[in-house]
Amino acid sequence: MVSKKDVSLYGTNKTIEIMSTFKITNQEQFEECLMWVSDLFKDVNGFRPRGYNFQNWSFQELTDFVNDLSNESEKMAQEEAAWKNKAIEDVMSVGASDEAEARRWLDQADAYFMWGDDEFSVEESSKYGWVAEMYS
Repeated sequence: MVSKKDVSLYGTNKTIEIMSTFKITNQEQFEECLMWVSDLFKDVNGFRPRGYNFQNWSFQELTDFVNDLSNESEKMAQEEAAWKNKAIEDVMSVGASDEAEARRWLDQADAYFMWGDDEFSVEESSKYGWVAEMYS
């Protein structure tokens, strides 16, 4: 089951999908889950699962595994949102006049960290960075 949840992320309200208590009740759902459980595992852990023989698991074992991964993924998303909010607050505490300026400063810092003083890369980073998140 997938539910939608409204969250406030740095001053903007967004709706995110959250998997709330996933349950497998038949073989068709089991097979469908096998198609995407590797993606969920990679989202949480950063690499594909190795050594798991999902085909031999019971419905309940796979259900519990998916619910654990989903809970971890939700926890990670909440932590990331908190870190981003803190970064914006920290930048505002040292002189940024508003959130938009704080985002520009964060983009500039990220771009310099990633590409040094390559002007083309610095300009491109604003399309994908902190400022762009406000509009996604």
